[in-house]
Amino acid sequence: MATKPTPARMARLVARWRSSGESRASFARRHHIPGWTFWYWCRKLSDEAPVPEAASSPTTTFVPVHLAGDPNAPVIEVVLSGGERLHIGAGASPELVQIVVTTLRARC
Repeated sequence: MATKPTPARMARLVARWRSSGESRASFARRHHIPGWTFWYWCRKLSDEAPVPEAASSPTTTFVPVHLAGDPNAPVIEVVLSGGERLHIGAGASPELVQIVVTTLRARC
């Protein structure tokens, strides 16, 4: 039987997750917490005690990608460390992709 998430327990787990470098989904699975519950607590605790900007957003690095296979494929998929999936159409500008990836990588 799972224990009910108390604010103190969730605050400890969110703090451990933030310092772990692990994806939110992976951390939640490993601790047997439903993903939506962990997301809620990350969001709630983020609203109560904001993390300084320098500590909360890692530097985003882009590297060139060369696609193998069908050059006319309409979409490529990027999977971020937090499990988010980004589908990029052939006509997407690099600036738009960078803005979207940076936004998705922002911590909860």
